[in-house]
Amino acid sequence: MPRAVMTWVVLALVAAPAAQAEVTLGDVLSPTGLKGFVTVDRLPVPADPVLQQGRTVWQGTCMGCHGGNKATGAPKITATKKWQPRIEQGLPVLIDHATNGFLGKTYAEMPARGANPNLSDAEVAAAVAFMVWASGGEDAALAFIRQK
Repeated sequence: MPRAVMTWVVLALVAAPAAQAEVTLGDVLSPTGLKGFVTVDRLPVPADPVLQQGRTVWQGTCMGCHGGNKATGAPKITATKKWQPRIEQGLPVLIDHATNGFLGKTYAEMPARGANPNLSDAEVAAAVAFMVWASGGEDAALAFIRQK
């Protein structure tokens, strides 16, 4: 192999980006959540297929508000302090709020189906379970899914 080609091969290997470590729940959970606006690529991929579906729905419908849009008043995904009292209400209550809409104490509105009327009940439930899972309620989300 000519020296110039060999040099390029070595440079390409050295300059190649290292494989990124897989994001885990422990990497993202905190009282105030991840800094900045949270996009799906910053969140872990759950093993459970229902939660995986919820992650996809979250990306397409819920991220705009629950990613950290302060103007909406929506609790930011990964923010355990904001989610803890909601999780204590139970997933059936949260799913009802997400499915039928809800007006919070601060007059922040959760529009029915996240303002996406094309979402099925199962997709809404999966998205809620994913948000709960990614916001400090892993046990509650998994227990709810196993009941189904």
